[in-house]
Order: sequence, then structure tokens, then C-alpha cells
Amino acid sequence: MTEFVPINWNQVDAVVADLDGTLYLGEQILPGAHAFVREAAAKCPLFFLSNNTSKTPQATLEKLLRLDFTVYEDQLLSPLHSLVDSILQTGLKQLWVMANADVLAWLAWRLPGIELRAERSRTECVVLAYDNTLVYADLCEVMWRLQDGASYWITHPDFVCPDPQGSVPDVGGLVELFFVGTGRRPERTFGKPNPDVLAKILNRFTPERVLFIGDRLYTDYELSKQANCQFRLVLSGETTEAQWLALTEDRPQLLRL
Repeated sequence: MTEFVPINWNQVDAVVADLDGTLYLGEQILPGAHAFVREAAAKCPLFFLSNNTSKTPQATLEKLLRLDFTVYEDQLLSPLHSLVDSILQTGLKQLWVMANADVLAWLAWRLPGIELRAERSRTECVVLAYDNTLVYADLCEVMWRLQDGASYWITHPDFVCPDPQGSVPDVGGLVELFFVGTGRRPERTFGKPNPDVLAKILNRFTPERVLFIGDRLYTDYELSKQANCQFRLVLSGETTEAQWLALTEDRPQLLRL
């Protein structure tokens, strides 16, 4: 039996909400999303986390504002922030980043002096973001560099991205393609389910009193388990009611926005 569990706000100090498939699909606002955001923001600090690296943090902010959500830039969390921090910490200088033009421009702004489309012989690391403009030649450039032994990072492992017309291919699908061609798996992942993407929140709040809301089992729910946070699953995105019912153990609680 499908049972939706209301939030006990007395046990929550902060909320982190997923975006795609949780609050909206494309430009379509999902039922209850506005009311939930208003309620959560009135109860405690509210943050937004998306694995969608086809958009810069600024573009995500602009979209939320366009969809009439009240949100500020410091409420947004993205794997792109973690990626930038790691590149600076490791001292990498020669990368080949699969990303669309907007994301490449944002990375160039955040990473001055670092080559994002390095020559093959100089590439230290390949990075896959969600490139919704890729062409076949891009796949070849990545595969060649992986065969050469370059380090291999991805922004997130999502197989698909929710879309009003149906799911569309995401980074995780390309990871499988490159595994078949090279036998290699990514060495680092920066988005969900890696709890490092929540570092800003977990350094400020007790993890057990942070509530994460999302629509995916293998990223959103897995992140909450690794970070030791509370979790509620919504059925408006990737996970269906049938998939939830098929879980014989470790079944997350449901939330209706």
C-alpha cells in the first residue's frame, strides 16, 4: 500500500530539495512544488541541489526565478562547485571537458589559466558533464584520451534526465558507452550520491536533522544514506510507484508535495 508520510518539522533543521523531477520537469512546475517551497522556507533554511550540469548555477537560479520560486544564489548547490574546488586543489592544468558552451564559459571564468580543451597529448584529465549539445566527434575525443590513460572524472552518474517528453540521455549512459569501449570507470564523481556535494550543509547542520527531498533511488536516496540524512521520495520524476513497491527492504518514505 502506498502511504505518504508528512514531515515532522520538529525533527528538521534544514531541507535540501532536488530540482529536476522533484520541483519541475523542463518548464513545467510540478504539483505542490510552490506550496512546499514556501512551507519549507518558513520552517528552516532551504537549499536546492541538482545534478544537472547542462546548466550553470546562474542559469539554474534564473530558471527558478522564472518559474516564480523565491530563491537566492547562496541556496544553490551544484556538482560544478565541487568540480572547480577539486581542480584547484589538485593543480590540474590540462583538461578535456565534455560540456556545452555555457558551462565551458562558466568553468573558464572560475578557472582562469586552465585549459579546458587540451590537446590530446597534453590532456591530464577528462571530465564528463551533462553536454546536451554533444556530437559524435566529442565522443571520439573522450575515448581517445581515456585510451591514452588520462584521469577520468564525471560531474554526476545519472543515467537519464527527466524531461516533459520523456527521459533523455545523461552522463551515466555515456559512462556505460565508454566502459564498453575502454574498460574504464570514472575515478571521481562530484554530484549525488557523493556526500561532498553537501559539504556546505553538513558543516553547518547535524546530518540527522537535514531532510533531503528527491525522486531518484540511486542518487538522491543513496546520497541521504551516505550523508546520514533524513529522506523523502517523491514519485513525480524518475522513480515510479511500481519501482518503489518492488523494494523488499530499505524502502524510503514517500512525500506528496
